Amino acid sequence: MKPILEITDLNIINSILNMSISIKFRYDDINVPRLGIIFSNELENRRLPFKITSFNIDHVSKCCFISANEKFEIDNLFLDKDFIGDININFSLIYGNEIIENFSIKYLNRNRPANFKKMYYLPKFELNKLYLEPNEEILRNLINNKQDIKYRTLKKLNSFFLGIISIISFPFFFIDGYLASKGLVDKSPNFYQKNNTFGSILMHINWKTSILAGFIYSKRLLKIGIMGFLYKFFKHKKIVNNRILFLSERKNYLSGNFQSVYNILSNDNEIEIVKFLLNKKIKDFNIFDMIHFVNFISTSKIILLDDFYPNIHNFNLKNEVKLIQLWHAAGAFKTFGFSRLGKIGGVDQSSSNHRSYDYAIVSSNEIKRFYSEGFGISDEKVVVTGIPRTDIFFDDGYKKYVLNKIYDEFPMLKNKKIILFSPTFRGEGKDDAYYPMEKFNIEKFLDSLNSNIKQYSTCTEKINKSGNEKSDNEFKKSYNKCDSGYVLIIKQHPFINKKIEIPEKYKNNVFDFSNTYEINDILFITDILITDYSSVVFEASILDIPMLFYCYDFDEYLVDRGFYYDFNKFAPGKIVYAFEDIANCIKSEDLDKFKIDKFKNRFFEDFDGKSSKRVYDLIKKLINLDNK
Repeated sequence: MKPILEITDLNIINSILNMSISIKFRYDDINVPRLGIIFSNELENRRLPFKITSFNIDHVSKCCFISANEKFEIDNLFLDKDFIGDININFSLIYGNEIIENFSIKYLNRNRPANFKKMYYLPKFELNKLYLEPNEEILRNLINNKQDIKYRTLKKLNSFFLGIISIISFPFFFIDGYLASKGLVDKSPNFYQKNNTFGSILMHINWKTSILAGFIYSKRLLKIGIMGFLYKFFKHKKIVNNRILFLSERKNYLSGNFQSVYNILSNDNEIEIVKFLLNKKIKDFNIFDMIHFVNFISTSKIILLDDFYPNIHNFNLKNEVKLIQLWHAAGAFKTFGFSRLGKIGGVDQSSSNHRSYDYAIVSSNEIKRFYSEGFGISDEKVVVTGIPRTDIFFDDGYKKYVLNKIYDEFPMLKNKKIILFSPTFRGEGKDDAYYPMEKFNIEKFLDSLNSNIKQYSTCTEKINKSGNEKSDNEFKKSYNKCDSGYVLIIKQHPFINKKIEIPEKYKNNVFDFSNTYEINDILFITDILITDYSSVVFEASILDIPMLFYCYDFDEYLVDRGFYYDFNKFAPGKIVYAFEDIANCIKSEDLDKFKIDKFKNRFFEDFDGKSSKRVYDLIKKLINLDNK
């Protein structure tokens, strides 16, 4: 039976589209559904999540029933806001391993509205196709008004004088904030985001100022304003057609995809490489940082990113400049970007975040749709090249180098059962990232793994308390006599700065590699991976590493963050929800290793170690196009 999609309600007020739908389809297995909507015109397409309000299953008829409702801002669908044309609407349903985009669509309320002359768009339905017909007269007038010099001048003057009024009102807003702290007037929605009264009062002032004039007092916005002013002059500088800019605020050095792509680019004498790698927030930029940043984005032909870099989207880059996102995570696991609309910490539909990318790379065709949705870019801008940093897994020379390096520094790791614990962070982002280590008690975990714990503890205590300095060989002999066989390596998410506390009795068997080795290098020595919702599972699958998913907060994470797939069917390993089950599964070797092969072949197109070369080829093609 072809899935049936019925449009139960559809109305448009100005540029706001409200839509409710119901879907009926047959099922073979019970899964968690995910629904999306696809808008497209002659120039581009846009994928967005569609909120499911109810999901029911009829076991007698073996049919699933979905109800969904969402509001969409038509003005913010496409990058080219001045294009006027029909907007086609399609739907995408993911259910288990099945992706459904072919529906039998029913739209019952097809009467032409009496007030169409006042509407921006008219919904139309023909031959199982739903689309929005533009009211060209109204939309053309809106575009003309935006471009009219007198209205633009009036808008700037209005903003200027409202800003002046807000500045004059600062002391009165401060008094209002002080009264709010005493409970005498209404508090701002974000009043309690700060931990002190003064900070809360400043939040209150910004709330009042934002309502009045549409701006807030912020060092970050001030620095962005200064860079915007500088860009008015620097953007007239000539582009250096062979210049490639590596741009990051995550680290001060190259790593991961950046390092892999840099290695191959640096061998090309025709390419000039510049780097702007500052692990600092925009509000902390000095004048030299701002000048260098603006100069580089004005003169570089190719700009490479490996993570979210919000500042780049504040600038209208020249058409000749190409912005390429080498996203740091492989595959598609937990939702990100515009896929998190409506969730805590999610962006608004009007946000410019991510949308400036000319290209984004992915590991397989399977996940192109998710990166298109998450980044708010057209499908054709997502290119399957593979993930550059995975090339090392196919380089025997590099593997040998890493093994020698690690074992030379940590000889006690040789011939041991290496367990890597690498969970993702909790929190909204870099500023508040954490992992609750009380949920993973290192001592209890290793105690439960070690059968002869009493003898082992006594032996290690003797070694630890010995006042004599031993040579490496003597230490290794003493260590190996009472070694349990298990070593735990901890690799926290880069956003987390808190140091791990290692129990004294296990200090020879627990190592924190959070600030030392790259995660992919650690995988070379890993026998078992314990994680939760981290994308490290994709790289681990290439090496056929058995995995345990410790998801103590699964229900909460599902609501707050969400996944592209049904997690229970997606995870390439054993899922546990209780801490005690981790050690039990390891001892009994209950790790569901059979899931790995199917998983990696689904999320990777090539296993040839040439992903960096394919990115290099893309860059060279873009450079050569303009050089001809």
